[in-house]
Amino acid sequence: MSPKEVRARTIKVLRAHRADPVLFVREALTAEPTEQQAALLRAASKPGAHVAVRSGHGTGKSTSMAWLLLWFLCTHPDARVPATAPTGHQLEDILWPEVAKWHGKLHPYYRDALEVNADKVVLKGAPSFAVKRTARKENPEALQGFHGRNLLFLIDEASGIPEQIFEVAEGALSTPGARVVMAANPTQTSGYFWRAFHGDRDRWTRLRFSSADSPLVSKEYVETMAKTYGEESDIFRVRVLGEFPSASVSQLIPADLVDEAMAREPIDDSVYRHAPVVLGVDVARYGDDKSVIVRRQGLASSILWTGRGVDTMALADLVAHHWTEQKAQACFIDEGAMGAGVVDRLRQLGLAPVAVNFGAAAALPAKYRNKRAEMWCRMKDWIKSGGFLPRDNDLRDDLVGPEYQFLPSGAIQLERKEDMRKRGVASPDLADALAVTFAYPVTFAPGLAPLGRGETQRAKMPKRTIRR
Repeated sequence: MSPKEVRARTIKVLRAHRADPVLFVREALTAEPTEQQAALLRAASKPGAHVAVRSGHGTGKSTSMAWLLLWFLCTHPDARVPATAPTGHQLEDILWPEVAKWHGKLHPYYRDALEVNADKVVLKGAPSFAVKRTARKENPEALQGFHGRNLLFLIDEASGIPEQIFEVAEGALSTPGARVVMAANPTQTSGYFWRAFHGDRDRWTRLRFSSADSPLVSKEYVETMAKTYGEESDIFRVRVLGEFPSASVSQLIPADLVDEAMAREPIDDSVYRHAPVVLGVDVARYGDDKSVIVRRQGLASSILWTGRGVDTMALADLVAHHWTEQKAQACFIDEGAMGAGVVDRLRQLGLAPVAVNFGAAAALPAKYRNKRAEMWCRMKDWIKSGGFLPRDNDLRDDLVGPEYQFLPSGAIQLERKEDMRKRGVASPDLADALAVTFAYPVTFAPGLAPLGRGETQRAKMPKRTIRR
């Protein structure tokens, strides 16, 4: 092969490896990633990627980070890879030994170009490097001050990193094109890592690595943890399933209840075909919120559509389309903020949506503070009675997000969305769309066409409403 042909082939291989870190691991390291590891590698492959991984024990997340560090240095010009963790032990005894181990297994073309030192990996004759920095309160600049054409931030055991570190580093993490990969056992129910799966979830590609699904973890470990601590324990949830600990006693809908409903097999339509088809619509209020259309029929539910940035006219047309397509017999819409415009437009189209004011009086005011609390509690009862939920991570987070309290009168009050935002919890748009289907009873006989103009009284509404 001529020098020219060798150069052309080398460039081709380099480009292929740059585009696909899984291919790099297979060809340059002769290793085979697990499905979980491959998902992480692919998620980090695009410029600007923000990836958060909550993981059980032993799934190979530190190995994946070592692979990403080597891949990025070997295939990207002018690369910078700051790697951090809350303790020196995590960096010096776990991550860096993994880097050294896999450096030794690299194809000679790559291996000979890199030099691994005690706290740094450098690309010989080039400005590219990776460096380890312990993230402690007294060292808030751990992730600050890095500049380069290509940036990859690696944050191991991210749930244990102090909030101050992320506050200082936010500018660097938000650099255009910069990639961020953070992974951890999800031990904390607050902080930057937790918010990546909750209030800030739309900024992140979120992955969960369960030890029970990893070929790197022995079945004996999973069985021992289950026997020792119990499958319902927080230790099992965090260390095996890669789930955050159970929420406080003030959580309205427990995570276990939602998980059980999502694990159910789809219901045979013979069980619910006699029930009316009901649509629920939540209309976005803010830029990061979603507009959502859901369908519920008896114990079955599904998400028909979600989207952002859709004006009320376009959303009304989407609702009308799904209303007709699903042959729905009722459609409930949250009329707060922008919802009123959708309701008005649908009425212009000759349909009869039921506008629901979440702040209106409940049917049983002694039991529920308002209509919102009533709907959510009815939804919870529906889930407990066997309701089927689609397997959607955002819906799960939405359902378990709100907390509640009992008022002096004994009525249940659901946490306000404003207070949820202060806790870093996203607006529960998907769950609100499902909840609104429980606003009023729908008792139409099967086979009826969608409601026409003037038929809203079949779903009885109070004459007087109370604004939020």
